Amino acid sequence: MSFTEKKREEIRKYILRKIAQRDGAVLEKTMDSFGISNTTVKRYLKDAIAGGIIESVEGEECPYRLVQKECRVLVSLEESRLEEDVLFDQHIAPYLSECNERARAIWQYCGAEILNNAIEHSGGTRIGIVVQCNALNTTVVISDDGVGVFSTLMEYMKGNGWEHPRAEDALVELYKGKITCDSRNHSGEGIFFSSKMMDSFILWSDSLILKFGNQEKTEVVQSHLAAYASRIWKESTMVMMTLENETEREAGKVFDLYADVDDGFVRTRIPVKEACITGEPVARSQARRICHRLETFREVILDFSDVTMMGQGFADELFRVYAVAHPEVMLRPVNMLPQVERMIRHVGRGESANNIIFPASC
Repeated sequence: MSFTEKKREEIRKYILRKIAQRDGAVLEKTMDSFGISNTTVKRYLKDAIAGGIIESVEGEECPYRLVQKECRVLVSLEESRLEEDVLFDQHIAPYLSECNERARAIWQYCGAEILNNAIEHSGGTRIGIVVQCNALNTTVVISDDGVGVFSTLMEYMKGNGWEHPRAEDALVELYKGKITCDSRNHSGEGIFFSSKMMDSFILWSDSLILKFGNQEKTEVVQSHLAAYASRIWKESTMVMMTLENETEREAGKVFDLYADVDDGFVRTRIPVKEACITGEPVARSQARRICHRLETFREVILDFSDVTMMGQGFADELFRVYAVAHPEVMLRPVNMLPQVERMIRHVGRGESANNIIFPASC
C-alpha cells in the first residue's frame, strides 16, 4: 500500500503520541486507526529507532519511549542586570530546533513571561531551568526558591478587597487572570495567556496546583522533572509547560480570543472543576470565590468540563444573585452535562437572566 507523504506523517505522529502517552497497545491501535498491517507499523517503529527518535525499553507496559535531550541549570538571582530575554536565549532557545515557527514564537512569549515573574516577584535567590525535548514535544520547567506565588498574591489581596484571603482564593484569581501584585509595572496577564498557549501548563506552589491544558488528558507532561526540581533544588514555585513542536496554535490568535484591540483583556475562561479545589461546585462560598472581580471582565466563559453535579447554592449564587446584580457581565457556561444545565435553569425560576448565554445547542 502506497501512502502520500502527508498520510505517512500522520502515522508517524500518531505513533509518537501513543508512545508519549506510554500506551502499551501502540502497535495494535496504529493498525486499527489506519487500517495497516502489523508489518507496516513495525517498519515505522524500526525507522524511528534507526533515526534516533525512539528507543526500545524492557519491563514497561509500553515497549518504546521517545529519545530525550535534556538540560538543567541554576541561575543566581543575585547577579546584576539579570534579564529574561537573555536567559531565554542562553538556556531555552538552543533546544527549540525541532520546533516550527509558531511554537518558537509561543515559547519566546511564555518563557520570557515566566522568567520575568521569577526574577521580579519571587523574592528568591535562584532560578532553576530544565528543558527536555524530543521529536514530538518540548517541556520547560522554570522554578524559584522564593516566597511562593500564592503567598505573594495573598499579601497583595489582604489590602485590596479580600478579607482573610487564603491560598485557594489566590489560585482562583490566577485562573481568572488580570491580577498582579505590581500593577504599576505589570498587567497580570502573563500566566493567563501563557497557560492558554501551551498544550499543558502546570504551576505548583504552596501545596496547590494550577493546571491548564489544550489537549486531551495524556501523560505527556514529564512530572519527574518537577519532582527533581522540588527534591534537589528545594524550590517553592514551579511552572511546567509542554508544547508540541509542530503546533498549529498561533500566539496572536490566542490573544484575540480573550482581548480586544480597543479594550484590552476583556474575556476570561474559568475551569470550574479546577477552581473548586475542595470538590464539586456545591457551596455558595465556592461561587463567591469565582464571582469576586468578575466585573473587571466583559465576558466570562465558565467551563464545566468534568463537573458531574452542581449544588443549588453554588448555582443560585453565581447564576441568579451575581448575574442579576451585574447585568453588564456576560456569563457563558460551556461543556455542561444535562444535569448541570438543568440546575442553572432551575435557579432562574424558569427564566434565566439576560446575561447568561447558553450554547446554541442547549
